[in-house]
Amino acid sequence: MILVGRYASPFVRRVGVVLHTLGTPFEHKGLSTATDLAAIKGYNPIARVPALMLDNGENLMESAAIIDSILDMTPGQTLLPATGAARRQVLQHCAIMCSGLDKAIQYIYEPRRRPAEKVHQPVLDGLAEQTTASLTMLEALAAKGTFKGGAQANLADITVAVGWFFLHKGLPQIAVASQFPNLVALSARCETLPAFQACPLEG
Repeated sequence: MILVGRYASPFVRRVGVVLHTLGTPFEHKGLSTATDLAAIKGYNPIARVPALMLDNGENLMESAAIIDSILDMTPGQTLLPATGAARRQVLQHCAIMCSGLDKAIQYIYEPRRRPAEKVHQPVLDGLAEQTTASLTMLEALAAKGTFKGGAQANLADITVAVGWFFLHKGLPQIAVASQFPNLVALSARCETLPAFQACPLEG
């Protein structure tokens, strides 16, 4: 099994953390979309990461689909309930963070990929507002004790902790620690876990 993509991406990193948490052996190829597009296309013609090559040669893409497949292949896994309201809640909490991350990455790329005179500030403001809304929703959930983290971490805990760590490092003006103390605490509980330590944030 080969995981393609750098841990600079929170989507790649959350797949790596899940694999390590489950004890699933894999090889990590830290290819960058900035410098290794041709190589990445060998695993995903769309040239997006993460990509995961299974031992049978099948290539998977998109972190949610990859993780769903991994969990389906792991009997007795406890990261995601099999059915019911508990499963929906975990997936919904992952979706809130992944939606915020999507907007945050657009916020980061917008001024990098356009000439300065083409950057439209209202677009950036809207992306920042959407990212903040995601964090605000998750902070409210965390304040209720929704995310246990630590040894009890489930898929939502992993996704939210990985996402917060990325956002606080990359966009500290949006992911302000003092405004989201419960997410800071969740991150602290998770970042010491061996699975997180095995997938250090790059870049």
